[in-house]
Order: sequence, then C-alpha cells, then structure tokens
Amino acid sequence: MKATKIVDAYGHPFQLRTPYESATQSFRSIGWHSPSLGPNATISSSLYTLRNRTRAAYRNSNLMRGAINKNTANEVGTGFTLRSLCEDENFRQEANKLWKQSADEMDPSYTLNFAGLQALMVRNRRLSGEVFIRLRRRKTTSGLAVSMQIDVLEADCIPIEKHEDLKNGNKIRNGIEFRGPHRVAYWVYKEHPEDGECRQDELVRIPARDMIHHYLPIRPGQIRGEPEAATALLKDHTFKEYDDSELVRKKERSAYTGFLYRESHDDEDYALPGNYVEEEQLDPVIKVKSGYMLRGSLNEKLELFDGDNTGQGYADFMRWQSLQLSSGLSIPYPLLTGDWSGLNDRLVRAMLNEYRREIEMCQDHLMVYQVCRKVWQWWMDTAVLTGQLNASDYSQDKAFYQALDVCPDAWKYLHPVQDVQARQQAISSNLSNIDSEASELGYDVDDNMRRNAKATKKFMEICKKEGVDPQLVTGLFAASASSGGNSE
Repeated sequence: MKATKIVDAYGHPFQLRTPYESATQSFRSIGWHSPSLGPNATISSSLYTLRNRTRAAYRNSNLMRGAINKNTANEVGTGFTLRSLCEDENFRQEANKLWKQSADEMDPSYTLNFAGLQALMVRNRRLSGEVFIRLRRRKTTSGLAVSMQIDVLEADCIPIEKHEDLKNGNKIRNGIEFRGPHRVAYWVYKEHPEDGECRQDELVRIPARDMIHHYLPIRPGQIRGEPEAATALLKDHTFKEYDDSELVRKKERSAYTGFLYRESHDDEDYALPGNYVEEEQLDPVIKVKSGYMLRGSLNEKLELFDGDNTGQGYADFMRWQSLQLSSGLSIPYPLLTGDWSGLNDRLVRAMLNEYRREIEMCQDHLMVYQVCRKVWQWWMDTAVLTGQLNASDYSQDKAFYQALDVCPDAWKYLHPVQDVQARQQAISSNLSNIDSEASELGYDVDDNMRRNAKATKKFMEICKKEGVDPQLVTGLFAASASSGGNSE
C-alpha cells in the first residue's frame, strides 16, 4: 500500500514548516493582513480613500503639510530650466529666446508661469499620487508667443472606476484606454467631478499624445499613482490626535492651581458662627479659570499642584514617533521637525546628500522625462508648425531639433569656499568639465562667458573714458585687468 502524499497547489510535497520565519503561521502573525492582489487591483480599491485622507492630512496636520511642501520645494526649487541643445547655433539661439517668452504664458489662467506649474504638478503628485497635464492648442491669433498652453488636472478628473471593453478591441482600465500595452487615450471629466457642476456621465476622450500622466509607478504594470504619504497616514492621524489630546489636557489642568480639603471635621466645626455650610451646598469647583482652586469641605487645607512634566520619556517618545513619520514621508527628521540638536556640519552634509539623492531620482525619472521632455516636444512641434521657428526638414529629423538640456534648480552650497574649490579642482584634474559643472548649477556656460565678456568690455571702456588705469582697480574685474585681458 502506497503512502498518501499531501501536496500544495503546485503539486509539490507540502512542507509543514516554511524556511522563512516571516511566512510562518504562528501566534506572532495572527491578524497579519497580506492579501494577494495585482498592482492595479490593490490601488483601485483604496485610491479614493488614500487620496482624500492625504488631502485632509495636508489641510490639518502640521507635519504632513510641512513634509509635502518641503519635498516639493527641494524637488522643484525655482523651477527646471529648459534649453535647446540643437547643433544648429542659429536655431538654438532662436529657440531659447522664444522659449523664455512662452514659459510665462503656459498657464491658461495666467496665474503661474511654467516654473510655478512645475511646483503645482509635483505637489499634487506627492499629495494625490498622480497628476495629469493636458495640451491646449490655441489659435495663432491668440497673441501668444507660441500658440499652445497646458492644463494641470487633478487625479479626480480621470475616473478610476471606469472600466470597459470597446468594440474595436481597446480596453478602458481605471479611466485609461489601452490598445494592447499601449495607452491610446484618457477619459476625462469636463469639470472637476467634486465641485458640484459636473455630470458624472460627461466624459471626453483625450488622445494619449495630448496628455501627460505624471506619477511614480511602484510595481510593474501599475497604471495609477499611489499618494506619497500612504504608509504614514494612519500614524500621522493617530499621532496628531494624541498630541492634541495632550495639549488639551495640559490646558485644562493649567486652570487648576490647587485643591482645598479637610482631613477631618467634628462637632466644633459645626459651631463656627456663620461660616458653616452644608457639604451638599458647596460648589465642587470654584469657577475654573487660571489661578483658581478646587474646593473640598470642612477644615480645608491647600495642596498646590506640581508642574506638569508629562511624565518621564515623553520627549523621547515624541521624537521616535516623528522619526517614523519622517521615514514614511521620505524626508530627514531635522527638516520635518526643525530639531537640529546634536548635529554637526559633517552629519548634516551626509544626511542631505542621502536626501538629495532621492530627490534627484524623482527629478530625473519623473519631472525631466515625463513632463519637461514632453512639454518641450509639444512646444517645438507647435512653434515649427506655426512658423515661429524655421526648420525646413523638421519632420525628417525631429531629434536633431528637439535636442534638450534640462537643468534643475541648483542646490545651495553647504560650504561655499570648499564646494567651489572642489569644482575647480575637478575641472583642472579632468574629472569634470565646465559645461557639466555649470549645468549642474543651473547655468548655461556659453551665456555666462558671453555676459562676463560683455561686462569686462564695458569695464575697460569706462576706465578708458575716465582716464583710469584698469590695473590699479581692485575688485570684480581686477583679475581680468591684471592678466592683460581684453574685450575683443
């Protein structure tokens, strides 16, 4: 008689003990909710709640608001600078000049310039998990430098509950239309659905070529974005309520200065002329305001309350909770709380280097690739099509004309002298080059040299006009004058 084998779902012999402790079904894992869900099933069932709770936390939680604002400020700063890298110098100069005009006209409401729109996009990506950018084509008579603008749409404008299999074989999933793995369109409400003026069935199909979906996919195949604060929301809410309760407790306790009581009373107490009052008639509390006291009974004694120190370890407890929140919100604890105690310049440098590394990842992977590159292509197509830029073979070689350099706002120096010297030594040692260093700082090296040359030329002309020897002048242009530099 053969022995019966117990097998698992894959036909393998069932193992009573798992080799991973975290996969055991022991008492320590009781209540551990870990459903098996795909990337889109996971986000679809929870996105509305996560999004609304994150927005509520942003409105009401100091730490949440500070974390999202500071992460946004560090990612965007004063804005990403877009510059043409076309090898045709005339085209490059014309494109850069025209872009500077268009950057101030991108917002249809004229509330923000392009840098301000970047901050709006990043803030809402972090807040809601995603944001959508729509191309708006304008008439050539609109008065714009280039007849196009962009709309920034909240995540609510693309309904996550819209699923449909179309007759042409396309599939709509979470408001996005696919043909195979490719996005072909987005289904968008005409107005924001939560502003009370939009019919829930009024959707407009926008081709994918006219939309940007700005979000961070966490899992392969994920088509909608997860709010940045998803893991920290519950702790932030609980921590805020605890801190508020503690504050209210302290406020209420501060109104009581002490307690009047009598250890005992006898017949003599009742003989006090005109002073005795039945205990039932005594007010248990004498008007609660700062400096007043609770009242006891006969033979009252005064016991003053000690100061409220909230118990031992309170500061450590609060700090540990804030540390966990800072981890969940991807921001260093000192930046989140403003507590820089115990840090020196080396620790600050190491901490900020790690933080900036993550910020730079978001800059390159999300803002530069998803947003800046696509907006530049929209703008370049429109400028060439409407004749604002002259490129006769544009359709045959778009990559040549659309060559782009995107420079994030530069980080401020932690130690100006050391940082500048380090850059100079890197260039002189051929570990870097002037173009890369200037680009990292958000500058155009050609523009810098041109401006410096013009300033030096003007300086030399003024010295000649005033009859002053340039070599006798100290200050900004002393190095150029003493080295025999000329303005030519």
